[in-house]
Amino acid sequence: MAPRAAVAIIRVRAPRDAILLVRRRHNADDPWSGHFALPGGRWQDGDTDLQQTCVRETREETGIDLGVVPVAGVLRPLTAGGAVHMPVRVQPYLFYLPTRPPVVIEEAEIEGYLWLDVEHFVNEANHEVVEVMPDLKRPVVPLQDYYLWGFTYKVLALLLEVPVHHIMIEHDE
Repeated sequence: MAPRAAVAIIRVRAPRDAILLVRRRHNADDPWSGHFALPGGRWQDGDTDLQQTCVRETREETGIDLGVVPVAGVLRPLTAGGAVHMPVRVQPYLFYLPTRPPVVIEEAEIEGYLWLDVEHFVNEANHEVVEVMPDLKRPVVPLQDYYLWGFTYKVLALLLEVPVHHIMIEHDE
């Protein structure tokens, strides 16, 4: 399955090493409603490639223009949406910024954002396995009133090389 969507991993070093997460707006028609996610979305007609999709979607959702920022890395594509039976192949792109840029959320899709402290995520003591859906246990990191789990968790665990040998993670081929 070829990637049909792209996400931006926006990592800043100051004031602390952190990664931008958005919180999807609650919507009964959205299976990822209320979840923490990386900015990004699906490829659309008019996008020349998935990097442009990533830049466009990030700008629409957060107001951050990555078009002038060099890509620091391209992770291997991963599948999102398997738990809700709506799989889509997603291409993650990594961007480093020196400091946190202003974030202006697109309120129709995004209800908020947070800067995930990398030190918090890599600390195994902050990880647990919970039932995120009926009969579906997954590794999570509790944040605010919900969990970081699923695709976003998997991308960050792989990027940050979190030793999750004791935690179940679906592996793509």
